[in-house]
Amino acid sequence: MRFLAKYAAAAAGLTLVLATAASAQPQPPNIPNIPGTQTERFRMTINGGQHSYFAFSFTLNPDHQCRFHAEAQISEHWEFARGRGVVIEFQKLPGGLVLMHRVDRPLGDTAFAAPGTLIREVNGFYDLGPPPCGGTHNFAEEPTCFEEFRVNSDLRLQYVPRRARLSLDRGSTRQVENPAEKCGTAIGGAIDLFTWPYPLLSKQWIDLTKRQIFGRRRALKLELKDHFIAPLREPVYETVEEKLTGKSVVRLKRLP
Repeated sequence: MRFLAKYAAAAAGLTLVLATAASAQPQPPNIPNIPGTQTERFRMTINGGQHSYFAFSFTLNPDHQCRFHAEAQISEHWEFARGRGVVIEFQKLPGGLVLMHRVDRPLGDTAFAAPGTLIREVNGFYDLGPPPCGGTHNFAEEPTCFEEFRVNSDLRLQYVPRRARLSLDRGSTRQVENPAEKCGTAIGGAIDLFTWPYPLLSKQWIDLTKRQIFGRRRALKLELKDHFIAPLREPVYETVEEKLTGKSVVRLKRLP
């Protein structure tokens, strides 16, 4: 029993490290079969998205002939799905610790690719002042606005035993470009836009108990939602509003 207690503690430590480490770090080996371990496998599918909205207005140098005024509403819609090829395994060790990984992957590895679409939409303008200052321009004239792009996202599921919680977040730290990022940034980056633009993902989660995982229900439908809190913005803005809605539906079909 002392061996099992030490092993469970070590496994918990490995899970915590994997949840925060970059994907470039070496992966630990799988857990060997331990007497008394309970195992459940599920075929996983997912469809979801994240929708960001940012509205603002500000004026710089209001008393100058070439004052700078801008106001706009910008939104970014990212949707993704994965319909096959992912089998998730939960293991409950003696003592109750629950671990999760993809079948045929190392301990803690639950990363998967999720293809989808991305589009940015904008309504607004910026005014540089009358000639020769620069005149008025429409944000909608910027490249990539209203264009739908196909993207392939790296995501991962995580299970936090202490909180009995299943969460979804980005699955790697590799550099990924946002093909729509030029929409809304024509004024040289003066607009900081969204807190969580693509490919960032505000963590979505749902409570998932051991009874659900190791019970008898043949299928589980889990709706993971974000818990977004809008940040404080710089006082340069006269008005500012940011909203984020994220939701993913994870379906787990129990395998024999």
